[in-house]
Amino acid sequence: MTATGRDAEGATGGTSTGSGPGRLDRGAAGAGGPTVLVEVEQALGPGLDFERDVHGRLIARRARAGGPWFGVDRAALCESDDGSGRAVPVLVAVPVSTYAGARIEAVLVGGWREGGRATLVAAVEGVSVPVRPVLAAVARVGPGAAWIEADEAERIARAAQLRHRERRSHARIVGGRAWDAPAGTPIELARFTTPHSAAEYRLSRLPPRFVRGLQDLLDDEERLLYSIERPAILEAGLIDRIRGLDRRAALLALTDRQLLWIVDHVQPDQYLSDWGVDVELIPVERLLGTEAAEVDGQVDLAIMTTAGERRYRLPAELRPEIEVLRALVARFTPVPGSSRPRRIYELERIPFDEETAARFGQAREARELLADALADPDVLAVAYNPRRPGVAERAALCIRRDAIELLQRRGTVRVRLADVAALSITLSPLIARVEVIGSGPRIEVSFPGPFADQVAALLRLARRALANP
Repeated sequence: MTATGRDAEGATGGTSTGSGPGRLDRGAAGAGGPTVLVEVEQALGPGLDFERDVHGRLIARRARAGGPWFGVDRAALCESDDGSGRAVPVLVAVPVSTYAGARIEAVLVGGWREGGRATLVAAVEGVSVPVRPVLAAVARVGPGAAWIEADEAERIARAAQLRHRERRSHARIVGGRAWDAPAGTPIELARFTTPHSAAEYRLSRLPPRFVRGLQDLLDDEERLLYSIERPAILEAGLIDRIRGLDRRAALLALTDRQLLWIVDHVQPDQYLSDWGVDVELIPVERLLGTEAAEVDGQVDLAIMTTAGERRYRLPAELRPEIEVLRALVARFTPVPGSSRPRRIYELERIPFDEETAARFGQAREARELLADALADPDVLAVAYNPRRPGVAERAALCIRRDAIELLQRRGTVRVRLADVAALSITLSPLIARVEVIGSGPRIEVSFPGPFADQVAALLRLARRALANP
């Protein structure tokens, strides 16, 4: 699977090639060297010391006298690693002494190399750099240190930032489910030590039926970016009931691979048991944009795809959360005049499990119906739907690299993947219903409830095929 440039920045742990915090930008400051972002660790001159209040605002709480000041503060290159796990030290020339924690954009002008250690020198645009003996004294370098020019300083900075990204990547979850927070660690501690998103930590607060739906339809390495929970309406007035208000609980979730709309299978007051969920999913590669309008006290969220439009209703009081989700979705939508890399999924063929047909005494019938499909190398997976009470005719759902087909005795219904706007599945103890939604012919097939795991795996594969170009 190739890397994707469509993942939401910061949510998937991807590295930036644009305006990240430690980016080197040659020529931006006009001083000949590259521009870097540094963070002051020690302000050496007189000034004010700042602290952040509970709201994150900077407040000056005390004056700092300082000693003799030579026009530089000690800083560190943001998002860098000198090879020992520490940031690369930088002396930054500034017009006035700053404060610890200040982030400054400055231009690299050179530095010293002493053995395997480097200390870089940078300056804010328009500020004169002190003479080298003064800088050497402040940098505390020995007499054997060699001065390096801006080009060599840039090479060291780039290597240090690459080393930092590599070290950080080792902390990412590479085994198990990336979206499932490890058990046993208090959330208050785990959220600062693992790469989970806030949406992933909220999984523990979601109804178990929603989490089961996610488990069936998310890839192990998939990342959950954001989710909005719509509570059930337990008591509705006569007008709302006549109007057909959907009172079921729902969850709108965005991952780095798909948008999911998960809704309770039945109304909240119809049964006491958990009857599963209905799920619609849209690959992020098919998203074109969103629109939101308020209708009857609810927000009507329109999701535009390459093959049509889907609409979901959320309470108006969730409007701020809806806007956040729309902003995240916008990161996946194409931008006119630009090209972005996209993830290409490996489509591994799922072998047909004949035991699902044998349970109903129809193994021979399944082989007859699926003979041509199983021999076709372009077929990725098939799921047999047996005859049973209420279902008079056998059928099979077939996933190809470019189409989805419903195989029946009276003929085959074929929908091109290009015409598919969304895939829908019901995950219930009694039924596993699949629907292909789009501008092509209608495909809807209901499998027995015990087949839900196999059908969900088939739908995950169909979503990957739908996402590929």
